Amino acid sequence: MGFLDYAGTLSLQKDPLKVKIFMDPRLTYPTLTWDRSMPVAKLPEPRASDEAVEFLGYFFPPDDKGRIMAGRLFRAVVTHLTAHTVRALPPILEARSHPTRFIETLLKDLYIDAYVASAHPERVPDLAYANALAMASAKRLERIYLPATRVMTAILFKVLANGPLDGLTGEEAALVEAAATRLREVKERFAPPGDGALDVDELRETADWLVEQLREFGPFVETPCLPYTENASPCSIYNRRMAPPDSEIEPLFLDAVEALGGAPPEGGMASCWSKQVDVECLQAFSSTIIQRQKERKILRRLKERLASSRFKSIEIPPEDYSEYLRAREQIGGTSRRLLNNLIMATNFEFEDIRKMYGVLDLADAIQVIASKSPRNDIFLRDEIMKQSFSIVILLDVSRSMRTSPLENRARAICIAEAAKDVITDSNSWAFYAFSDRLYVLKDGSEAYSRRVRARIGGVPFDGTTYMPDALRAAAEFLKGKVEEQRIIFVLSDGYPYGYPGVYEDLEEITRTYEERGIIIIGIGFDTEKMGTLFRYNAAVYSQRDLIKHVGNVFLRASSEELL
Repeated sequence: MGFLDYAGTLSLQKDPLKVKIFMDPRLTYPTLTWDRSMPVAKLPEPRASDEAVEFLGYFFPPDDKGRIMAGRLFRAVVTHLTAHTVRALPPILEARSHPTRFIETLLKDLYIDAYVASAHPERVPDLAYANALAMASAKRLERIYLPATRVMTAILFKVLANGPLDGLTGEEAALVEAAATRLREVKERFAPPGDGALDVDELRETADWLVEQLREFGPFVETPCLPYTENASPCSIYNRRMAPPDSEIEPLFLDAVEALGGAPPEGGMASCWSKQVDVECLQAFSSTIIQRQKERKILRRLKERLASSRFKSIEIPPEDYSEYLRAREQIGGTSRRLLNNLIMATNFEFEDIRKMYGVLDLADAIQVIASKSPRNDIFLRDEIMKQSFSIVILLDVSRSMRTSPLENRARAICIAEAAKDVITDSNSWAFYAFSDRLYVLKDGSEAYSRRVRARIGGVPFDGTTYMPDALRAAAEFLKGKVEEQRIIFVLSDGYPYGYPGVYEDLEEITRTYEERGIIIIGIGFDTEKMGTLFRYNAAVYSQRDLIKHVGNVFLRASSEELL
């Protein structure tokens, strides 16, 4: 279970079709955006090295203790972001400025904090730890020289973690106390959220009052935020990157638990998390490290073998399991029916049924005579001929395929899942996507796992169509395979493009590989164009076409190549 799977189990939004969760190792802070009506949560990935464990800009000790501390933060990130997808506060303020953005964000965070405290109290320690860690890593208020930033920081920590007011002027402290009082009153009316008692006009009145009070302390150059929230960005209020030890955080943690509406733990901060929670976190680290090492090994091997290819890059695509599920819903039972067709076709063509004539099987003949059975399949069978296959599926994800991305993704999933069941040895098939880049969806060394499915959902449709180079990648995988038939499925709209002479290159490569005994089958998505490129081809316009034509062309290609 890597961090993406861990995030899926932690998500408060249990319907994976109602939120997309990505892991992006390039991010420092999480983001929450909307793709049409679908919330998209992008999470940074905790990184562990011999020097430190790094997450959200913090550095933790490079041991199990440091990983457990980072795991608490990761749980806080997932809890906070996915809570926003379960309970959403309607827009309060329209103007976009630092004070309005600060107040609007703070109100939304208080709303979902109230929801978490009432519906998921076991998650309160994670949020409290994240709040306490942020406060422990922040500058002392007197070291924040801009009055607006200082006051907003004080309000943030006072409301979320009962932060002190040391370092404020009398006027600033009075405003912070008044703001905290009004915001706590608002939060009390939030709990429990969703009961229909939310007064938006009253919220706007409170928000407008807070904004007017803050404007007295301008100018504004930034919006103070907490690193684990979706609005996080580099912020000048933090000056400590090495995370302080638990002994220093615990007093702040206890205040933060109280501010969030949780009950103070009887056994101190350490008692808030069970051993099982810590083990899950360590397992996520371990699985992620092993997986990343494996991916680097796969990419390194491919890059060495395809050093002469024109691909701009060879990479692992982002993972989007929700998009895979959306596409998977489109095909229903199509993959099962396609699988049945493939199995029936191979059984009919390649297996010799029990013979009805020839040399008698004496034991069977005696049994039939003694029982007076009408059976006549009592003759010795020849050795059953079982075909073995190695297959590579190539999915065109160029810009021209972006016209129907969901449908094209669904068709590719259907063929991949049928192949997965036809070829029981996962080492004997691979699945790549290509444009002017090559994406590894499933390497031969990988099982058809949730991670592979998430890659299919996350691969982007963009770029030009380097089809000859994709065939070279497929042929490299098939090289040295001992199966009787080696097959490449090319799923495309049939328009190779991207560099001069691409059609001539494709024709030469196709001829070369066919002479080496590789079967190339072109499956045209909403086009007959693949018939001009490959000897074996089929056009797919519907799921019915997918079931019928793919099985037929597979059977025809396999049987003709045996002759």
